[in-house]
Amino acid sequence: MSANSYGIIVEGDYDSAVYEALIRRLTSPEVHIKPLICRGRTNLMKQFPSLLRAFEHDIEGHPVEMAVVIRDSDGKHPDEVEAQMRAKTEGRPYPFILNVRHHAVQHAMDAWLLADVNAVNTVCERRRGTRVTRLPDDPEGLLRPKEQLRNLLSNHKVPYTVEVCREIAQIADLQMLSDRCPRFRVFSDLVDC
Repeated sequence: MSANSYGIIVEGDYDSAVYEALIRRLTSPEVHIKPLICRGRTNLMKQFPSLLRAFEHDIEGHPVEMAVVIRDSDGKHPDEVEAQMRAKTEGRPYPFILNVRHHAVQHAMDAWLLADVNAVNTVCERRRGTRVTRLPDDPEGLLRPKEQLRNLLSNHKVPYTVEVCREIAQIADLQMLSDRCPRFRVFSDLVDC
């Protein structure tokens, strides 16, 4: 059973756009999502325990059903990052029916956008860019997926923007993302419980 409402805390605008699109696709297009953007990993780690309180009265004075804190692992092991995140909320009572969830993406979210060549190609062609024929074999294994995606789009005459990333997330094959990105599978199970 998916939640009907989510509060998400993320690092930046790109993350917000992509995670909102993916959560809607994994659950329901009508789901209520309230994003809070922290402007970077350091701010997110400092602020998210208190920012979670903003979701307590988000829906006509009532809490969202699930709060999700999502950040890039930036080279650290995702389990280690998630443990640090959980330690910051341990023992704090939050009124969310489906609790607070923590997720660390392997390296950076952009890896997921590099998983489906057809989605990237479709967005490039819609924006009058050139055809994309090949993406990295192991998107989550890339140390700098954001740089790789930015370069790939630029080489195909498409700017790296929030809207371009949102469009890729809106049409990416979710099964392909699950098959090619193990951390996406974890995220999918987390938000669509």
